[in-house]
Amino acid sequence: MSNNDPVTVRTAREDDIPALVELLEEIMAHHAVSPPARDALTSILLRILDSPDHVFLAAVSHEEVVGACSLIFSLSTWSAAPVCEVQDVVVAARCRTAGVGRAMLAAAEQAARDRGCARLFLSAESENLGGHAFYRSLGLREKTVLHFERDLAGPES
Repeated sequence: MSNNDPVTVRTAREDDIPALVELLEEIMAHHAVSPPARDALTSILLRILDSPDHVFLAAVSHEEVVGACSLIFSLSTWSAAPVCEVQDVVVAARCRTAGVGRAMLAAAEQAARDRGCARLFLSAESENLGGHAFYRSLGLREKTVLHFERDLAGPES
């Protein structure tokens, strides 16, 4: 894919799910994370597509899904307003640096504005220096925070 190829960003559809699963598996492999079983990933994507508090965007070039990201809308006490979290930003490796990510995040911002969101935010792994540079180039400000989590699928700790 070149910078001159057209990219359209639209809401993902059920028939996009196989391509979305492949993209998510690609990015998880890149981050050395074992992906969930395909049927579990397909099931959760169907639930996301059905949820009024989620939007899954698909970046399409020549009728092929080449990128995706998930938007989660919630209410924030810190902003006293709706906010939008961007997750799962992924561009097919062969399409990176062709404007796909830029188009997706512009569409994500517009979707957040359309819903009256006060903030748009995302997280990036600390070692993802290329991603950090990309997000800064889009005008996102870096905030240093620690992210804590507990795996609820495993045994209790």
